[in-house]
Amino acid sequence: MTRAGGLAPMSTPSRARTALAVGAAVLAMLIYASQFVLSRWSMKRTLSLWDLAALRFTVAGLLSLPIVLRRPPIGAAAWRRIAVLSIAAGAPYTLIMYAGLTHAPAAQGAVIITGATPVFAGLLAWMWLGERQHASRAFGLALIIAGLTLVGWPELRGGALAWVGDALFTVAAVLWALFTVGARRWRIDPLPATAAVWVLALPYVVVYALVAGDRVLRAPRGEVMFQAVFQGLGVAIVALALYAWAIRVLGDGPAALFMPLVPVFAVLLGVVVLGEVPVTVQVIGIVAVTLGMGLAAARDGARRASALTAAPKK
Repeated sequence: MTRAGGLAPMSTPSRARTALAVGAAVLAMLIYASQFVLSRWSMKRTLSLWDLAALRFTVAGLLSLPIVLRRPPIGAAAWRRIAVLSIAAGAPYTLIMYAGLTHAPAAQGAVIITGATPVFAGLLAWMWLGERQHASRAFGLALIIAGLTLVGWPELRGGALAWVGDALFTVAAVLWALFTVGARRWRIDPLPATAAVWVLALPYVVVYALVAGDRVLRAPRGEVMFQAVFQGLGVAIVALALYAWAIRVLGDGPAALFMPLVPVFAVLLGVVVLGEVPVTVQVIGIVAVTLGMGLAAARDGARRASALTAAPKK
């Protein structure tokens, strides 16, 4: 109770805590963007997509195993849902994303996956949850679709194999949208669910070891160690933990506003690390996708804020 006898206002994070949360969100987006660039960098040098997947699944799966043993899914229904989510965000998603990077530039992967995910998530939410899209969010999604068309247009028009990569990125976006909507629909705790996703990817490592033998051991040791730490710890665990903490401090609506940084970072890193410079029409498309993501995320944040304001006080 306040001195005036009313209800005490909801506590807000301090400036220092807010600044740290903003930094955590930006760093998470940088890590997510870097996975596209650094994965393609290795695949153009020595490691195959199968090698990278084995490194990610080994490290992430073993680090996640204690969490699953401590907090296992309860019941057959929970395991069925985790199995669906493991397809949408685990081994199949990762392999499809890596396969796309063997054909198309890293920036296109970041733009298409992060840009198309809210489009497919909105469609799934409408079909599955009955959610209607408001005008401003629909405009943002339409802007994303237009931007994605521009990003892929040079490959579609020129007949280059990069369109295969774009198609694979689109499939990956559908899977990630399924994970996003499914986790929300089933109200699944993100930490144990994500841990279970990586544990269920461990059988791939066994199959890989039987088929590939010591191939990854013959690759440059420094590159293997770097990718194992970056893919298995950095992308799969650290980035998720940073973003989850930012959501806890800032709220899911404001935290989602940082997602458009992924394609921006990926484009810049792709130019510096890989020398992949997008053509003019693709730059226009990337800007359109980024703006559309921002509009859609802002609309979601405003909707959640209004829902909290309208909620009855207890």
